[in-house]
Amino acid sequence: MQSAQYLTQKWFELNYQAASAWPERPGTDCVANFEVVDVPLAASGPENPDSLLHKVPYYMVICNGRLVEIAAGKLADANVGIVYKYADAKAEISNGDHPDLAYMTGRMKLDGDYACWVFGLRALLNSAEHATYRSHLAQHTNF
Repeated sequence: MQSAQYLTQKWFELNYQAASAWPERPGTDCVANFEVVDVPLAASGPENPDSLLHKVPYYMVICNGRLVEIAAGKLADANVGIVYKYADAKAEISNGDHPDLAYMTGRMKLDGDYACWVFGLRALLNSAEHATYRSHLAQHTNF
């Protein structure tokens, strides 16, 4: 698996590829909008039109425990909004940390149906497959 610059199209593809081993988990569903703020201009790159604003939005769609879509932008029908400061997202990804650590320490802010993320994805987030996914991202994400 090749490395990819964080928040680029190639990085979204890396996520999708790394999540391909997730087994189906019926009822494990969540649509999440992410916003990474305080993104250094050099890190956000020219393909992100909001780079001048120092924030980069993207979304993730998980259906039946499978990652079915991840891309730049924002969805109107998301269950939850997740905001990270760039430095906090970098630390979480680089360390391969469980998302609960960021949430419990206040580095991840949730808005909307937070229970969808915190409790609804529990079977996925606590799985060996998700631990492997986090490890792949840690090894293959460039900042």
